[in-house]
Amino acid sequence: MPSILRSLRDRILTKDPSDALFSAGVNAWKEYEETRESQYLAEAVRNHQAALNIRVSGHPRRSNSLFCTAMALWAQCLGALTKESSSTVIAYCDEALRLLLDKPDELGRRAIIYTNLGMVYFTLFRLGKEDPVAFPANIGKAIQNYRSALQLRPAKNDPDRPTSLINLSVALVQKGSKDDLSNAFINLREAVELCATRPTHHPLLLSALNNLAQAYHSRYDYSANVSDVVGKVEALRMILDLKDEGRGRLVPLVNLTNALRTLCDIQPASWSNDLREAVLHGREALKLSDGSDNIIHVKALIALANVLFARYVQISPKNVTDLDQAIKYYRQAIDRDSKNDPILCSRLASAIYNRCQGFEEVEWATLKDAISYNRQALHACPKDDPLYLKIQKDLGSIYLTRFKNSGAEGDLVMGIQAYQDVVSYCPDDNDDFTYYQGILKDAKRALQDKRKGRTGKNFTTRSRSSQSDSPLSPRSPTKRKSKLRRRRSGAASLRSKQSSDESCPSRPASIILTH
Repeated sequence: MPSILRSLRDRILTKDPSDALFSAGVNAWKEYEETRESQYLAEAVRNHQAALNIRVSGHPRRSNSLFCTAMALWAQCLGALTKESSSTVIAYCDEALRLLLDKPDELGRRAIIYTNLGMVYFTLFRLGKEDPVAFPANIGKAIQNYRSALQLRPAKNDPDRPTSLINLSVALVQKGSKDDLSNAFINLREAVELCATRPTHHPLLLSALNNLAQAYHSRYDYSANVSDVVGKVEALRMILDLKDEGRGRLVPLVNLTNALRTLCDIQPASWSNDLREAVLHGREALKLSDGSDNIIHVKALIALANVLFARYVQISPKNVTDLDQAIKYYRQAIDRDSKNDPILCSRLASAIYNRCQGFEEVEWATLKDAISYNRQALHACPKDDPLYLKIQKDLGSIYLTRFKNSGAEGDLVMGIQAYQDVVSYCPDDNDDFTYYQGILKDAKRALQDKRKGRTGKNFTTRSRSSQSDSPLSPRSPTKRKSKLRRRRSGAASLRSKQSSDESCPSRPASIILTH
């Protein structure tokens, strides 16, 4: 008996002190995950770091402490990430992977570490877009680690395989090459297939479909192929079908409204049915948006305004109610958009111009209003942006139209000034360069005639068989028309996150497991 007691005593006396610290770190992390209170996160970091300091090289549980300390540190420094703090996290993860390399029974933990290391590099990649000096390009390393995690989860029935497929695909889409996009499609389709048969994977199915829609959008930038827009619409419809009634449908409704609008722009045969569907979705989205989230509310306003405007322009007979509602929603969006976005202001100017041309000026929609909003757009748009010249062209067209209506010389002068800017900046190999020169020449001749008393307001602008020169025209006096039109014609393709017409970039489906 005495020998047994001595053995027990020796075990107690020699118990590894790092175990208690590690356990305290695990408990603190659990509290943090439940409450999101920083005091628990600080406690988790402190205890895990203390345990790691004890578990020096050669300690059998050093890999556990490396990983847990790394993830707690990562959560703590996300609010104020630095190159030094991220380097520490990466170093801990890399060492943990080296220690587990020859342990076949630790494949699952290795996959988790690769996943979270990929998440770290992906986050650095996103930060690098804003500060490339502090955070150099890391997308290649994110892909490498996500791919390593996927390779450790080869079984179709592995519950974490869909997560790895989605993570890797998100990074591949961000890298954006043609081959990367092709691989992303393969992975995302497999993820959709795996998740569709598992009720517990419903959130992952939504994530896979969201990222599939984004992949179609990205590939369209390369291909300009209508099939990619069709694919995006189908993915978004599937997302909407999976959403229950309520505000959870709001973002999918806005995204689908915008995608249908894009489809109508490039596939006229679908105008009637697709625009009808888009308007229905847009109205439902705006009804669900109570304005508490200003960003999504502005998106919903712009999406509905754009499809109503498009329906007015593209479908006969013309319904002035569509146009009036579009003007109303554009104005509401501008009132909420503190950035005074030039595309949004230009859109409203175009809608008002069409209202005045097709019907008559009313108190809340005059050519003076159209000019005012176009001038706001010009003021907010950089001069080296191709949109700047299009706004100038639109402004010139409005002034020349007002001159035809009123005969006021000042309108003619302002129209000439606008078209002089268009001609001076328009590349001479542009398809419309000669056309714009012709308009300017006719306007100058009309000004000479007016000053000589030869004519009143009988000025006729030139016409093109291919397209009218109204401000609604998407034609831009630049050489980069095709790609610009795809980007600008999206329902709310504005520069800021607040007015982007695409769904918010999907975050990687990385999972930091409990310690």
